[in-house]
Amino acid sequence: MRTPISTTADWIVRIAFSLIAIVIILLGYNYLHHEYAKYETLELERVTLRDVKQTLEKTRDTFAKALLPRIPERNAPANLLVDSIKSLETEINAKRTAREKLWNDSPIERALPVSPSFLKISQLDIEIAYLQQGLAYVRNLQSFAAGPAEASRQIAWHTNHSANLAAQIFQNKQAQWELSKREPLAWQIPLTNAYKEMKGLEKDERSLQGTKDQHDAELTRQKAILETLNKRIPPGQFHLDQRTADGVIQPFVKRIADNEQRLEGSNLRKYLQPAIELLPTAAWILGLALLSPLLGKAIAYYLIAPIAASRPPVHLLPKSSGKISTSIDSVGSESGQTMPSRVSLPIVLDGCDELLILPSYLQGMPRNAHADTKWLLDWSMPLSSLISGMYRMTRIRPASEERVTVSSATDPLAEFSLLHVPAGSALVLQPSCLVGLVQVRGELVKITRHWRLGTLSAWLTLQFRYIVFHGPAKLIVKGCRGVRVESAVSGRTVNQAATLGFSANLAYSVARNETFTSYLFGERNLFNDSWNGDGSCVHTETSSASDRSGIFGRGLQGMVDTFLKIFGI
Repeated sequence: MRTPISTTADWIVRIAFSLIAIVIILLGYNYLHHEYAKYETLELERVTLRDVKQTLEKTRDTFAKALLPRIPERNAPANLLVDSIKSLETEINAKRTAREKLWNDSPIERALPVSPSFLKISQLDIEIAYLQQGLAYVRNLQSFAAGPAEASRQIAWHTNHSANLAAQIFQNKQAQWELSKREPLAWQIPLTNAYKEMKGLEKDERSLQGTKDQHDAELTRQKAILETLNKRIPPGQFHLDQRTADGVIQPFVKRIADNEQRLEGSNLRKYLQPAIELLPTAAWILGLALLSPLLGKAIAYYLIAPIAASRPPVHLLPKSSGKISTSIDSVGSESGQTMPSRVSLPIVLDGCDELLILPSYLQGMPRNAHADTKWLLDWSMPLSSLISGMYRMTRIRPASEERVTVSSATDPLAEFSLLHVPAGSALVLQPSCLVGLVQVRGELVKITRHWRLGTLSAWLTLQFRYIVFHGPAKLIVKGCRGVRVESAVSGRTVNQAATLGFSANLAYSVARNETFTSYLFGERNLFNDSWNGDGSCVHTETSSASDRSGIFGRGLQGMVDTFLKIFGI
């Protein structure tokens, strides 16, 4: 008995659990929202940084490619080197001015690696670094070419001045000699004019000799310099050193590595990344799974089916009779309306007959009839009996004429027909459609197997074995929505999914289904069974809903149907 207290307690518990559930949901939402926002920010930053890095690398490579042709060759004339130096210096100054303006105009953006100003400043740094390398190389070329020329000019100048001084010294000494000859005693007596003149000449000589010695010393030094310069190794081919440009890009590389490390620590990345990596493979597998049935069916319809249809027909027992009759009418050489199949089929047994029937189809039987179990339909075909379901059958032996009713307790669409196979006649039948049979006591119905492994048609249609029931026999056959027995005197074609059996004397072949779309969507089988001759074919009114159109059908059931078809079951 419920009380207000228990009702209130239940209500409070429900409210508490609801509140806890709402709190858990909100906590989960907040956590996922935070993780996703963090992941989205890091992912966007990663993409942006990679784009900036690629842009800088493109700038580095493009500018390097454009700069190389502008650098003069090693044997370029001096005037070209001078012009190149001026051009490079002008461009470097212009880019430095532009960089300084960007730096001053963007005090905040210049510190953000993802900003356009930071990118432009980095590009200018790369270009300036490369231009400075080019300028240093051209200056080195100029120094290498101008050094020997300047040394040679200095040598020539000092040689010329030394020769002039030597001539002046010679003239001075000549004047001293002439004075000594002219005034042999006076030039030696102090305070005389000749003495003063001689001392003046000697002083001039010492001055000229000192100057000449300086020129000779400088001449010797310049010759040594020229010799050293001539021994120098000329500058090699101009090559840009990428390390300076890579130094500009390196902060982005480090930032990307830090970003990747933070992404790896994201819980959302741990679950999303494997799924994203496997998505292309999964898409290929899905596409293959979707297209493989279409491809398989197209090959079967347009390649295999025409070849199989062109093969000669199969004659299993051409000398047997094709006579088959139902309860009231017979069909064979004449084509007439067969007895309609029934949902509930009454069968009359006399005292010499015995009925073998599956228990699930036995609706009613006489009380005084003897009944026992027959474990297999035919012990010579144990596997076929087991696979087709013809095992653990009920055997009924009435003492006198009695009636037994056959009906299905589980399948509302099942209808039954009793086929009479007289002596001398034979019927190819799938045991899976057989519900039971009536035979004379002590005279077992003869069942034979016929293999056709050596024919191309069998391999193309995957139908290698046929099971034949020989008369006299009465076979209880089940079909969906009814069973029809039709004459094949003028030729008969039936969809393969509806075929139950045919007279063993008929010429049996296959024909391709009329349209590809009906086969593609599983509405009809690939092949239609075709017969011609003095006999009959047995087929169901409607193919079973479980049919999957063989090996190219849908799922495991299609594979099972193909296996049963191979063994004629």
